[in-house]
Amino acid sequence: SSGINAEWPLRPGIEGILVLYIKELRSLFDIKLFVDTDSDTRLSRRVQRDIESRGRKLETVLTQYTTFVKPAFEEFCLPTKKYADVIIPRGGENKVAIGLIVQHITDLLNHVPMINTGRRRKRSSRKLSNTLH
Repeated sequence: SSGINAEWPLRPGIEGILVLYIKELRSLFDIKLFVDTDSDTRLSRRVQRDIESRGRKLETVLTQYTTFVKPAFEEFCLPTKKYADVIIPRGGENKVAIGLIVQHITDLLNHVPMINTGRRRKRSSRKLSNTLH
């Protein structure tokens, strides 16, 4: 048993860089997102994080990135992009894509059947999406 109630139309969100890699997990998702970020942005974020937060030297960070991180991303993460229902270019900077996804989830939440009654939830007088920003 997966522990997921088949009567409940929404499932909890799961995130991670390899979450689309496992076929059995992919089959459980209602919507699959791939957040695509430019490789230069990924590298600069890693350099900044590893130097500032982890006290590493630039040479060490770059060696680790080119030897392990980038090849692993290209072999395992990037190919999972083809399994995504929605690909979000420019990552968190893409306000339009994020807004569309928030609206879609809001629409789903506004139509969730009430537990034990089978009735539909009434829409709130305020939009749920306003509370998500």
